[in-house]
Amino acid sequence: MKSSNDTGWLQSPMKPLLLRLVVWLSFSVVVSQAQSPPNIILILTDDQGWNNTQVRMIADREDSKSDFYQTPNMQWLADAGMTFSQAYAPHPVCSPSRHSIQFGMSPAKLKKTTNQGANYPEFIESASIPQVIKAAHPEYKAAHFGKWHMYGHPAERGYDASDGRTGNQTGRQRTTDQTKFWPHEDPKRAVSITDESIKFIKHQAIAGNPFYLQVSHYFIHLSAEAKAETLEKHKSRKPGQVHSAYWYAAMLDDLDQAVGRVLDAVEEMGLSENTYIIFTSDNGGTAQDFPDFNKPLRGGKGSYYEGGIRVPFFAVGPGIEAGGYSTVPIVGYDLLPTFEDLAGSSLPLPPEVEGGSFKSILMEKGQGSVKREREGIYFSRQVDAVHILNNHKLILTHKSGKQKLYNLESDLSEAKDLSESHPELRKKLFAELDDWMNDNDVRTLSPDAPRARRRQ
Repeated sequence: MKSSNDTGWLQSPMKPLLLRLVVWLSFSVVVSQAQSPPNIILILTDDQGWNNTQVRMIADREDSKSDFYQTPNMQWLADAGMTFSQAYAPHPVCSPSRHSIQFGMSPAKLKKTTNQGANYPEFIESASIPQVIKAAHPEYKAAHFGKWHMYGHPAERGYDASDGRTGNQTGRQRTTDQTKFWPHEDPKRAVSITDESIKFIKHQAIAGNPFYLQVSHYFIHLSAEAKAETLEKHKSRKPGQVHSAYWYAAMLDDLDQAVGRVLDAVEEMGLSENTYIIFTSDNGGTAQDFPDFNKPLRGGKGSYYEGGIRVPFFAVGPGIEAGGYSTVPIVGYDLLPTFEDLAGSSLPLPPEVEGGSFKSILMEKGQGSVKREREGIYFSRQVDAVHILNNHKLILTHKSGKQKLYNLESDLSEAKDLSESHPELRKKLFAELDDWMNDNDVRTLSPDAPRARRRQ
């Protein structure tokens, strides 16, 4: 049981969380035999920074969790499953990340590297997550609720149910000012998105269908909204040193409640023993009005420093040991191959997929490595390119050719450039990055890039 001094547990009912934990723990070590293909739920949040939960993202670092936000259901995900301390969004802004997750390729390879032109009419001829899963198991049903912000319509990508071609405006984007906020009874549509998600879960459970569900929240993207009572709850609390805006605490609280409702629905329908739930964000937190928003990470949304791409990541499900922790680097374009693997497919992945499955890491107490077509993780857009290999990170600025090298294990804040002191390592990482860029023609601009440049 949590201590009464632990942030978040004071303000939330203990009994439901503990009962849910008991139910899930009974299935966390041994996967039941003779099961139908598992259900998979991806909860994708928007602009939620790596440290925007009450969970320590690095086990021995107090500053790797929020000093103000209360997220007991996200804490439950960490307690009942596995936390990945070095998980990356595929891109530092949302639309490229969402495309990358959906198709298992980097935004650079997809030629989708800016938010502009999210609905550019060119159809991407590649299989999506539900299409890959359904190829192996046609009985799967798939749904997407919340922010889409991608080419085409969810129905074209294999989703049987959705709320359509939604974007930031669907989630009421009124301003990009982080200091402004509004009360709302359905903040960022979190209540209605969750209602639809629960209906889908219950319908598939009754019908006996395995399912893939993607719950893509508009939280905590600007404009800031929260329920009036949640705003009032956090307004009187003592702010933290890093996180102090009570309206952000209220947004995280309302988001956390929405997550909890999905978890409760899975348990209520008796699906816990055969359901995987993944929680992560599309990019790092916005830091334009609060420069320390992602501290100890450097930078924020839009940046290839860790604050722009390192994100919270939790996984729960059968075979995943409770309280697990992994330092293995993973990236959003690993999700498609992992979900295909969890679904028990024996079919080969589409040849263009760059990601690799991390199922073995989930099942082996966080140990191992992800086998991708290339070693390491790669990023590129019109400004920068990045290569991360284990704990080393090379950032290349395209225009100037300048290279910066960091050791993320000893220098999480990316304060010390090692490019001059470690020239051989820098050359090795650059050679691998350059090879990847050449093979994928990433220097050829996306169709939307010229328009994006004119707007700058």
